Amino acid sequence: MSLMIIVICLIAERFLLEHQHLREPRWLGRYSQWLEGPSPPGWLHQGIPGLLMLLLPPVLLIGIMQHLLANSLFGLPGVVFAGLVLLYTLGPQDLDSQIDQLTRAIEVDDETKSRAIATEIIGDEPPFSEPAFSQAVAEATLSSANQRLFAVLFWFLLLGPMGAILYRIANRLPHLDQAKRDLDFYLNAKQLLAILDWLPARLTAVCYAIAGSFEDALYGWRSYQERRFDEFSDSSSGTLICTGSGAMRLTTLLDEASEGLQDYTYLPQAAMALVWRALVVWLVIAVFLSLAGLV
Repeated sequence: MSLMIIVICLIAERFLLEHQHLREPRWLGRYSQWLEGPSPPGWLHQGIPGLLMLLLPPVLLIGIMQHLLANSLFGLPGVVFAGLVLLYTLGPQDLDSQIDQLTRAIEVDDETKSRAIATEIIGDEPPFSEPAFSQAVAEATLSSANQRLFAVLFWFLLLGPMGAILYRIANRLPHLDQAKRDLDFYLNAKQLLAILDWLPARLTAVCYAIAGSFEDALYGWRSYQERRFDEFSDSSSGTLICTGSGAMRLTTLLDEASEGLQDYTYLPQAAMALVWRALVVWLVIAVFLSLAGLV
C-alpha cells in the first residue's frame, strides 16, 4: 500500500506545484520559539533535550494518528492521511521547477533571478563565472535530490507517515534560529540528519549508477573514498555528488561545453534528467522489495 501511495503522490505533486509554498514548515520555527519561552527550564531546550522536545511530539502525534486511522473504515482514512503527509514532506521546493526557472532566466540574461534561484538550489552563494556556476548547480541538484525526494520516500516506505515527518523535521532542525544560537543543538541536529541520510543516500547513489554510466559512477564513488573525502562537509553529499557526477559524465559534458558543443546551462538539466531516471530505478527496486515482503 505504501508503494501505491508513493506513486499516486508523485503524480499528484506534478499538478499541485503552484501550492508548494504550503509545504514550508514555518510552524517548526514558531514551535521552537515557543519552547524557548520563559516557562521551561533552560536545559530543556538546549542540546539533545531541545532536539528531542522539537522532534518527538509531532512525530509521535503523526504516529498515533497513523495507527488510529489505519483501523477505521477499511483503512481508507489512513491511506488519505498518509498521502497528505507524504505530499507535505516532499520538497518543500520542487527541484525540477527550479531548474526550469533557472534555465529560462539564463536564456533571457536575467542574472539577478538566475543567481537567486541558484542560491536556493545550492544553499549558498553560487560562483560568478562559468563553468563553475553550472557545475555547482548540477552537483547541488544531485545532492539535494536526496533530501528533497529520495530520503523522504525511503523513510515513508520504511515507517509510513511517521517516517516521512521524522525526516522532514530532522532536515530542518539545523536551519532553525535555535541552531544558530546553540552550538550543541546544531551539532546534534547535523549528526541526526547524517544518520537519517546515510542509507537513503547510498541507495540513491546506486540508482544514479544504474540510471547513468555505471562504470563512471563506480569510478566517482571510489575517487570519493580514496581522494576526495575531505572536499565535502558530510559523507552522504560527497557520495551523491561524486557518484552522480560520474553517472552523468560531468567531466565529458564540461569538455563539450568548453568546446562549444553544449551550453553550460545543459549541466543542471542533465543532472535533473539523471534524478528522474534514478527515481524510476528507485521505484522498480521498491517494487521488488515489496514483492519480497521486505518493506
